[in-house]
Order: sequence, then C-alpha cells, then structure tokens
Amino acid sequence: MNWQEEFDAAMKSFDIKEPESVEYRFHYDEFGHITICSMQNHPKDTEYVVVNKEQYDNYYKYAVDTKTKKLKVVVASTLGVSVQLKRSTKGWRSVKYHAGIVLEDNEDYVPVEYYDTNS
Repeated sequence: MNWQEEFDAAMKSFDIKEPESVEYRFHYDEFGHITICSMQNHPKDTEYVVVNKEQYDNYYKYAVDTKTKKLKVVVASTLGVSVQLKRSTKGWRSVKYHAGIVLEDNEDYVPVEYYDTNS
C-alpha cells in the first residue's frame, strides 16, 4: 500500500460530516417588521424571507413588504448634511452646557448660550 492509499484509508476512518449550508433568514410579523434573524435552528411556523450575508449583517436597515414578500430598505445609510457648530454670541439659542437642547423663540430658559456654524 502506498502513502496515498494509507492516507485515504485513514481519512475514511474519521467520521467527517459535510458542513451544513447556511441559510440566512429574516422572520417577520404581519406588519413586515423583522422579529427574528436566524441562520440555523430556524423557528417553525413563522413567515420569513431568505437573505444574503450582507443583508443579514445589516438587518436593522430592512423591513419586509408583506404583499410581495420581498425586502425593502427602511433606513437610508447616508448621513446627509452635517454642520460643525461653535459657541458664539449669535445663532441658535440653547440651554447652557447642553448644546443638544435648542430653544425655540417662544421658550424661556436661564442660562442660555448660542451656537453658530463653524465656517
């Protein structure tokens, strides 16, 4: 017996199972909201669509159109326009030390500070 035959005989002695193919699924409710993402041990008796790995990794961007049973994008991944702000004596009036709380014209609060674009 040559080395290849010995190797083949040795390999046959191991209980090697073929890996199961992975099927990525989004399970959804009657409104099309994704309720479960699964790639193994799939739940029974649920509506689902089969997706690819990239879609599976970004599940939060999708919903399911329940009429066509196809994915639809619900979250745009573009950031849009962003503006850097700086403290100023004019511009948007906000609660002091809380730049995220912008005051409208009819709101009063003490103390306030102003933010304007940094350009």
